[in-house]
Amino acid sequence: MAIVLVIAGLLLTVVIGMGNALIAQSRISATKTKQEAIKTAILSYIARNSRIPCPAVPTIAPGNPGYGIEATSPGTCDAVQGFGIGQARVVIGLVPWITLGLSDEGGEDGYYNRFTYAVTANATNLNRNTIAGMLGNITIHTTTPIALGLPPVGNQSNVCTPAGGGINPCLQVAVIISHGLNGNGSYNRLGNQLALPPAAATDELANTDINSSFVQKEFSEGANPFDDILLALNPSELLTPLTINGSVRDFNAALQHNFDMMVGAATSQAAINRVGVPPDRIYTLPADALALNLPAVNRTDPWGQPIIYAVNTPNINSTTPDGVAFTMTSIGQDGVLGTADDIVNIVRVTELQSKFLVYGF
Repeated sequence: MAIVLVIAGLLLTVVIGMGNALIAQSRISATKTKQEAIKTAILSYIARNSRIPCPAVPTIAPGNPGYGIEATSPGTCDAVQGFGIGQARVVIGLVPWITLGLSDEGGEDGYYNRFTYAVTANATNLNRNTIAGMLGNITIHTTTPIALGLPPVGNQSNVCTPAGGGINPCLQVAVIISHGLNGNGSYNRLGNQLALPPAAATDELANTDINSSFVQKEFSEGANPFDDILLALNPSELLTPLTINGSVRDFNAALQHNFDMMVGAATSQAAINRVGVPPDRIYTLPADALALNLPAVNRTDPWGQPIIYAVNTPNINSTTPDGVAFTMTSIGQDGVLGTADDIVNIVRVTELQSKFLVYGF
């Protein structure tokens, strides 16, 4: 009988161990499935609103105003914590599940805690004209962030800066974080924060402090335990499916649209300002971008910078020799004039002469 009991005990231990492993795996799978559902909801939100939502305030309890709803004031996302200034600012709170049209459970991970949500603040204040220029400012690291860049200098994993430097297109615009089984640093549905990770768990601490650097790695135990599950969202990853289905123009199409608007405005204003009578009629181009009488959104590139309008041939008649009439320049993603990502559109004299034929020379 004793032998039977020992064998039964061993079998029960094995069964319990297998059961616990299956439960653990199911919670991980549920968490990842919910993260993908949140990503899909964010895509739908961008298609409707041409921006990514702010985080929700984590400390709001059920039944109170703002529960599960994105923070007010896109661009600054008031009432949630943030790090950095200007284009580099990142704001951190909870996934705004109600704003995204998800259920209460949809904002919780497989461990029944709220998902942490960090997002580049500028991306929450875009519009139809600038959504194509969405940029991220969140870095992902393979362990506790020490420095930006690839090893041996740093331990950043999302680096794909073109040779010669310039903007890093692999910076993430948002991250969705489950704090795993231990839940350290997460918020529950009552708006209370669970205990922070212990001091030795530096990798988990990196996902609870208020900055723009996060850790994504495999589960680990020991001196520096880690069970967080992180889904990082790249601007291209969010925008590509929306440009394919036509919900959003890509940055080239968005910029070309505004170039075309500026050409049309310059042509119209020159026609209004024409002087003389045929065959000596002269068309005078607007002197600067403001004189185009276009809304600011149509004189701005997808990265929120004014398109530079420069006139080379201000007065055009039927005999003006061909040359550059005016140029329109976007200073590109890096926001610096004279670098490799500048985009220049040249309008020639003959192109405008053909347009002016409608009004007569």
